[in-house]
Amino acid sequence: MRQFPTREAASTGVSCMIWCHLRCWKPSFDTLCLHPFTLPSVSDTSVYSSIFFLFHLLNMFNIHPSSDSEENLQSKLHRKSLPLAPTPAGPGRKLSAFSFLAITTTVSTLLLVANTRKWAIEGSIYAWWLEAIINNRAAIQSGIQICAAGLGLIHATAVARLIEHATNISILRGAGFTTESLRSRINMSILRWQWSGKLQHSGPVLLMCSLGLLSSALWVGAITPVGGTSSMIETVLVPDYSNTSLIREYPSELSRPTPSTATQQGHFTYAVGIKLLGSLIASGASATTSDGSIRKHQKIDNTQYFYEGRSYGVGSGVGITDGAFANLTSSTSYAYSEVGYSSEVKCIHNRTSLFGIQRFGNRIFPVRGLLPDSVDSPQDSEYFGHSPDSIVAIGVAHSIKSPRRYLSIAAGEGYRSLNASQCTVDFTPKRFDVYVNLSDRSIKVYPRETIADFDPERNVTKTTMRQFELISNDMTNLYQSVLGGTFMASASAWNMSNNADGTVGEDEAMLRGLENSITAMSDSMLAAYGAAQLMVGNITQPREARLERTTFVIGQTSYIIAVAVFNAIILLVVIAEGIRTRFWAGLSVIDISDSKWLIQAAFHGGQAVSRTQVGSEVGLGLRNSAIQQPTAFEYYPIGEKTEDWVEAAPFGKRGDVALLLKSDNTA
Repeated sequence: MRQFPTREAASTGVSCMIWCHLRCWKPSFDTLCLHPFTLPSVSDTSVYSSIFFLFHLLNMFNIHPSSDSEENLQSKLHRKSLPLAPTPAGPGRKLSAFSFLAITTTVSTLLLVANTRKWAIEGSIYAWWLEAIINNRAAIQSGIQICAAGLGLIHATAVARLIEHATNISILRGAGFTTESLRSRINMSILRWQWSGKLQHSGPVLLMCSLGLLSSALWVGAITPVGGTSSMIETVLVPDYSNTSLIREYPSELSRPTPSTATQQGHFTYAVGIKLLGSLIASGASATTSDGSIRKHQKIDNTQYFYEGRSYGVGSGVGITDGAFANLTSSTSYAYSEVGYSSEVKCIHNRTSLFGIQRFGNRIFPVRGLLPDSVDSPQDSEYFGHSPDSIVAIGVAHSIKSPRRYLSIAAGEGYRSLNASQCTVDFTPKRFDVYVNLSDRSIKVYPRETIADFDPERNVTKTTMRQFELISNDMTNLYQSVLGGTFMASASAWNMSNNADGTVGEDEAMLRGLENSITAMSDSMLAAYGAAQLMVGNITQPREARLERTTFVIGQTSYIIAVAVFNAIILLVVIAEGIRTRFWAGLSVIDISDSKWLIQAAFHGGQAVSRTQVGSEVGLGLRNSAIQQPTAFEYYPIGEKTEDWVEAAPFGKRGDVALLLKSDNTA
């Protein structure tokens, strides 16, 4: 029959058990559980030796804190039906950690709704935010990190409390745990990582400790303001051509006033061919790019906008009638549709042309002749110069109804390649999409479908073409023709970009450059008349414009979805666990992670074991060795090959709990 240890030996075992328990729950002493150990200092040794001798004194004088008999204690240790009855936990203990999930749920729901409905920070608030971010970037980022860390902590704490509640209930219902599994559960419930322990236990602990970091990282992406765009409908004014009474030829004499106005945006006039000569000449000279790239040219006003490609005579209101929204910090671009004319120019050399330079008196040279669209009488104008060599004259018929316009050029020897040139200009009414980039102040125009002519009288196109005759007359002096130089500059650029090998003759190259110049100048004049309708005649009509604005949106969509799903999973797990455990029935106020409670429970377990006859079966199972010196002793911990088993038992009459260690390594 197996001999049970004496009370003195049991008391010694209890003292060693408390020593082992204190040592094993201190992380710094974990590695000492595997080999004989010598106390490192006299002070530490004195403390633990005092505990050791204290239990011997208690045993010697038969001092017991409880009056339970050995039979009752043994019954308590072995009777599974004896209930553990510590103080039950209240609603605050059960739900305190989970109540904070209301914060994360509210925030994640708001983020999801805001992202779905495209809520954004815009307008004056956007400008304030932009300035704040630029000036206080570090402070704002730190605040975001702190908020994200707090929200992540709520998630991690909720999961940790689930583990703690489950462990608490399991222990009090009589479930047993190995020492390693109990330690890992405690570590998970307090989010503590220890390097010691087996992989199957340390892995979940590491994952649990990383949960807060993962959640915090997701929250950072979900609550950080990021740049976005939003669109809204605004109104922009465009020219209305239902009334073209002011669009006509105005005389060049200074004494004859013309409808004009000057503002900060520029000079606007109906006398386009007289008052805007400089801008029109520059437009014609730059009509062809020398490298074949897309032409970029300034709008003929002071708005500093420029066209990429052709203007088609539209977009005149850009920078003029869009100030209500175009000047906002958050505005980036807008687009609208406008009607206009697409001009197509074709030029040839007509050597049989009847339009030519004649001589009349001294330095006065009449230019006369019939054009293909002349009605009843030939074109007739007079030019001034030392000789006809410096003259470049353009004739345009007065016909109103002709859908096709003709230009005939008569030039002297100085511009011989231009002489007898004849161009047709076809104006097709179309709808155009105008795209305005407010960031770089560029305008792009895209032609769309052909529409019915918005100016059935063709007054706009006739007046536009008549400006070429006025310009050619006004820009010819005694020595040269400025307009002729413009055409030749365009032809020279065409040669550089399209005729580098010289396979195209001079006359042909001149015609191509001439076509580009007439096209560019026609577009600019149409745009000038449109601006005059807006600013001088005040003949306008509204158009819807889709404005794009930069905004701040809270979080990126992927992070917002991830946070919402993550929070929903945790919330569902909490609800499911609450239902499964009937609102955590059986949860006590005991905190298994509290070192004070662990020490007391282990102490109660040692007391219970020391007063029973079954110490070798339910005790620590320590093999004691004689004390060699007053300041040092050796021991052999249990569970070197198999883990020890921890169970809870009732102790005393106040609902206290005793933790008992069982091992099959007992000597």
